[in-house]
Amino acid sequence: MTTTHKTDPTDNAAHKQKGVLSGIRVLDFTWKTVGPWAPRLLTHYGAEVIHVERAGGFDDHRYETHRSIGTDDEKPNHIQGGKNLYTDPYFNTLHHGKLAISLNTRNPEGLKIVERLITQCDAIVENFSAEVFPNWGLTWERIHALNPKIIYMSSSGFGHTGDWKGYRSFGPTAAAQSGLTLASGLPGQPPAGWGYSYLDVMGGWMGGLALMQGLLQAKKTGKGFYIDYSVTEGAMTMVGPYLLDFQVNGRRTRRPDFPPGNHAIFPSVAPHNTYRCSGADRVGQYWWVFIACETQAQFEALCALMNQPGLALDPKFATNEARVKNQDALDAIIGRWTRARRRYDVMHKCQGAGVIAAAVQSAEDRVEYDQQLHHREMHPIINHPDLGDVAYEGYPVKMSRTPAFVHGRGPMLAEHNQYVYGELLGMSETEIAGLRERGVI
Repeated sequence: MTTTHKTDPTDNAAHKQKGVLSGIRVLDFTWKTVGPWAPRLLTHYGAEVIHVERAGGFDDHRYETHRSIGTDDEKPNHIQGGKNLYTDPYFNTLHHGKLAISLNTRNPEGLKIVERLITQCDAIVENFSAEVFPNWGLTWERIHALNPKIIYMSSSGFGHTGDWKGYRSFGPTAAAQSGLTLASGLPGQPPAGWGYSYLDVMGGWMGGLALMQGLLQAKKTGKGFYIDYSVTEGAMTMVGPYLLDFQVNGRRTRRPDFPPGNHAIFPSVAPHNTYRCSGADRVGQYWWVFIACETQAQFEALCALMNQPGLALDPKFATNEARVKNQDALDAIIGRWTRARRRYDVMHKCQGAGVIAAAVQSAEDRVEYDQQLHHREMHPIINHPDLGDVAYEGYPVKMSRTPAFVHGRGPMLAEHNQYVYGELLGMSETEIAGLRERGVI
């Protein structure tokens, strides 16, 4: 049930689409995950984002050297350095809607082109370590001198001031440094990180908010400024309950004294768990549903659904305090009820009775079968020259007067050199060819 709306594959420029950010141009030196996310969010509103990759190379996520699915004739590939390089779908998630150019910033001519581009842009973003831009001669003072109205945002693990400014980091680093890793894992065991680099994505969204705020302020004042964004400090906003626990109860950050699993401890309510349902997917993974009751009325409604109204009168389950104390026994009862039923059927019946419930979905479920996401067009399809028709990640916020859209696919390598160097900077075909021959672009 993938969304059928398609964007014209020949029109891969967000700036050609109308949006609240139409006319905004961003020079994008980001790479990995946390950096690319912020400028990509702006493309959903029509901003032109020019992504810069090194001449003679490409971003880490652009290609993969192995195939996770398909056979040799099912996935197009590029040959470089004797390797089969297959277009990586993750690059399209990070950079869809952007333009792409190649540029050698270690070449003096290349740096001159960067300076010319800075004069043409409203913002410049990067997520290098602290010494990279200054080593290029691109200090904030130099950038501001070139364009007094520009916003310069640097995303880094520890910020660009202090003794740790040059330390390298990524999502798990921010999780550890912020205190989140210490609070994760089982009692008596070493701290455990998460299975996905969540803070790279969360950090990207927070960076996008900072960039939007910067552009708004620059529009109001006519003056540019520097945004020094530390992903670790952003991650610390997620440990608020532990700060409050220390202030109120004097308890330091710790892993729970017992493995809570899917049980709730802030606050303690029961039932609050995932329950196995009937059936399994194509690879044998069982289907599950999440059910929670925050109020007595919800629990009584759940008991009625299960045809066990007497549970609400049982002293072991009559109050939330009793249910929390006996939640393993309660989970077993609910699990026997869900085990014979399909997960979506359980979800719909629970929600119809006012009980909190949701099917536990996989990525395939969300993209192909989720009726709500389909209705809200969260995964529009865009044709990619290498990948074919691809479902892209849409923008989750719906605004009536300034809607967001996926305006383009992930750009091909150096796809927009001609537009940026020719149309935007006014270089002739001879100049562009010379730059290419000298390895500048």
